[in-house]
Amino acid sequence: KRRRRLSPDETRILAEIFEQTQKPNAALRSRLAQQLDMSSRAVQIWFQNRRAKLKRDA
Repeated sequence: KRRRRLSPDETRILAEIFEQTQKPNAALRSRLAQQLDMSSRAVQIWFQNRRAKLKRDA
């Protein structure tokens, strides 16, 4: 599978959720995945990478 860049809108949606919860549960991940046409796993990795970035930039 080819890697797909997220649009600014998709990134904004994920970032807004991240503000509320850095560790979304499986149900929330599935909902986001459907909404953004990604796999639940891709959403999980996005949050994982975002938490790592937060830690890095701290």
